[in-house]
Amino acid sequence: MKKSLLAVLLAVAMVAPVFAAEKDMWVGGSFGYASANIDLYDGARTASSTSWSVAPEFGWTIVDRWDIGLDFEYSSGVTTKVYGLDLGKTSGFVPFEGYMSADAKTTAIAPFVRYYLAKVAGVDIILKGSFFYAKTDLDIIDLGIPTIGVTGYGISIAPIISYTINESWSIGAKLNFAELTYVHVDIDEDIFKLKADEFGFNLNDGSLISVGFSYHF
Repeated sequence: MKKSLLAVLLAVAMVAPVFAAEKDMWVGGSFGYASANIDLYDGARTASSTSWSVAPEFGWTIVDRWDIGLDFEYSSGVTTKVYGLDLGKTSGFVPFEGYMSADAKTTAIAPFVRYYLAKVAGVDIILKGSFFYAKTDLDIIDLGIPTIGVTGYGISIAPIISYTINESWSIGAKLNFAELTYVHVDIDEDIFKLKADEFGFNLNDGSLISVGFSYHF
């Protein structure tokens, strides 16, 4: 798996400068923060959940209607339920969910291609396909057990709507509720072992829409 991922990254790194010299290049991303108070056990007690994430990306328009690029994402937070990231949601497979507290830190990388389907009233409708790899370090605080390492990879296909503000800036929204995803998860720890595959819409995703900005040059 690591060799396959390295081959993809090397291919992108070799091809990208050639396209960037003559075609449109852009950088963008998003930053997110969430905080909530949660009622547990029918209101018998409450708990708080906080998390944040940063997700830079860059890409190139290689030919008319086609982009290639690379996403990165890092997320960290303490929550009463174990959720993963938009890029794979791998920690959602860990069966230590419910009302226990967990500290999860996830790093993900995803080469992608984008195809511009249509333009409606000045808004571009884009289809984005990604191959992602994610690594999560998970501490189940209530159990006091060692950190669990969760690795996962898969593919994701999701629609995006994008609006061009001016010749340099655009704003886009990924419609996570319409995302089609395949995920493979692997956990190989002394206390817990798991290999799992799952296919479906919006797997373990806590957000319906994610918004970010892009700068073109």
